[in-house]
Amino acid sequence: MSMTKSVLISGASIAGLTMAYWMRQYGYKVTVIEIGPAPRMGGSPIDVRGDSLDTARRMGVLDAIKAAKLQTKGLEFMNADGEVEGMMRVEEIGAIRPGDDTEIRRDDLVNILYGNAKDGISYRFNNRIIALTQSEDQVSVTLSDGSINLYDFVIGADGIHSGVRKLVFGPEEQFSHFLNFYFSVFPVDVRLGKKNYGQMYTTPTNLVMVYLYNEDCADGFLAFRVNEKINYNRNDIEAQKRIVIEAFKDIGWKVPQLIDELKNADAFYFDQGCQIKMPTWTNGRVALIGDAGYAPAFPTGMGSTLAIQGATVLADAMAEVADYKVAFQKYNETFRPTVDALQATVYDGLSFLLPETQEAINIRNKGSR
Repeated sequence: MSMTKSVLISGASIAGLTMAYWMRQYGYKVTVIEIGPAPRMGGSPIDVRGDSLDTARRMGVLDAIKAAKLQTKGLEFMNADGEVEGMMRVEEIGAIRPGDDTEIRRDDLVNILYGNAKDGISYRFNNRIIALTQSEDQVSVTLSDGSINLYDFVIGADGIHSGVRKLVFGPEEQFSHFLNFYFSVFPVDVRLGKKNYGQMYTTPTNLVMVYLYNEDCADGFLAFRVNEKINYNRNDIEAQKRIVIEAFKDIGWKVPQLIDELKNADAFYFDQGCQIKMPTWTNGRVALIGDAGYAPAFPTGMGSTLAIQGATVLADAMAEVADYKVAFQKYNETFRPTVDALQATVYDGLSFLLPETQEAINIRNKGSR
């Protein structure tokens, strides 16, 4: 009878792929399920910072990450007439290890992690967990394809709207802390941007940015403050586009052109700004990592770093301690200070990205030369 322990990881993105690598390294039989047809792609460039660089070195992928580093030079603050009022060099924007922190296309990082976690791992795409029952010794999982399997552990790495979290810990509303803004990201014509720069225009309620990060990739980014949550259908993309269009109808600079791009965008992402805060990331034989457990929100710039580090801390604890209950407790206790400290930076990030008064905008823009 085989004594090899098995783990099911829900989500083939940064946290899930990192966890899959470590679990395989530590001798587990690893299965990864993903609701999409391939590892989760899309999204704007992200940062690999601080301790996650050391983890990337341990995983043998640091050189590949460095080779894919974007040549971003900085962020320009624009006025409504398209004039540059100020600029910050990339090294000045939230750096933990100046000169070493690495900005990379999200797709590139996912591909690097996936390539590093392919051999010996079973991937089941176009699939998701629809039911989960725990006993003292195992977890019974029913998938959307109708199959039922037993695992020693289940890891939820399925993002801010985690299905695993909902099934095991409760409704999202218990853990989601709204930050009073919404944002959207979509590809735009490169002629709207400036190569290797982000160009930002801000009003006291709205943020507009165009980021051209190589010859053929530019993103539009629109965020806006609100006093209350907006009710919308997460599956109705056209309705979400209308929400953004309405929020930016009287905003200047390049907004009319960006709205035209938005209307025709096939790849369009819209969501609320929020953090996930939980008293514990484990329940029985189930654990959460990455945004599923502790989404920090994009103004922190630390989502990918937390995803990589959280997966690694949990995997290391499970490898070091035979009793999973002790390992899970160690994960909760040792990673908590890191999560709390990084989540707390969101308000500084919001003040920088979306100052609430024109005076604050002017100080940021013109004081940054």
